[in-house]
Amino acid sequence: MNSLTISGRSRIAKIKRNTPVEISAGLELEQTLLDQVLSGRVQCGYALWRSKQALVVPKSATNRSNFQAASDYCAEQGWPVVIRSTGGELTPQSEGFINLTMAIKCKKGQMSIRDSYRVICNAILGWLSDNGIQGECASIEGAFCDGDFNVVVGGQKLAGTAQRWKKITNPLARTDDRDMALLMHAVILCDGDLPAMWNISNRFYEKCQLNPFIVEGKHISLAQLMNKSGESFVLKSLDGLDAYLNRYIDKYI
Repeated sequence: MNSLTISGRSRIAKIKRNTPVEISAGLELEQTLLDQVLSGRVQCGYALWRSKQALVVPKSATNRSNFQAASDYCAEQGWPVVIRSTGGELTPQSEGFINLTMAIKCKKGQMSIRDSYRVICNAILGWLSDNGIQGECASIEGAFCDGDFNVVVGGQKLAGTAQRWKKITNPLARTDDRDMALLMHAVILCDGDLPAMWNISNRFYEKCQLNPFIVEGKHISLAQLMNKSGESFVLKSLDGLDAYLNRYIDKYI
């Protein structure tokens, strides 16, 4: 599946990209998914995609006096720095990672912050459980872009999550002024050279004259958990998660 697919019966949007894309293309893909919900064309949907190697930083990072020098240094090491419009902390992207984006229509006040994060976390946790891996949601000090809703296995971060809400204003898509679209994103550490990623991330912080806080041992990849690796493993994992999501997303119709 390399394009937007919509099930007319269930009004679910599904997007899958097997080949790594530029991070900007991935963010555009997320916007496409969100727009499908905002327009009322679908009730919910998900996208699975992979990014080319990059360091994604919040717009606030550009306020650092050494930001450009730090960006130039990382680019020279093969890690271009890309600015996102939302907040948070630096997040590395790699061809070995799996990005999951979900969007659902819901009502303002329908879910607590915890419940809304659980939508995407439970999808990942359920898929992991099907593969014999037990995880949980927790904050991990020393992890990249830490938060209360990391997906954690054995005290190590496997995936990070984020979300944003947008009011539905299209009169053809809304029933009242409480209609909202919830966009969720998770980056899953499927495979790759994690130590190299944390090293370049910390170097970026150092170049920006910030504390390099990311600790290598606070993270784990799916490849390490399953003792498998390589492109074929990433693609198989992508397919497996897609199959699980195809069933999971039905509850949000």
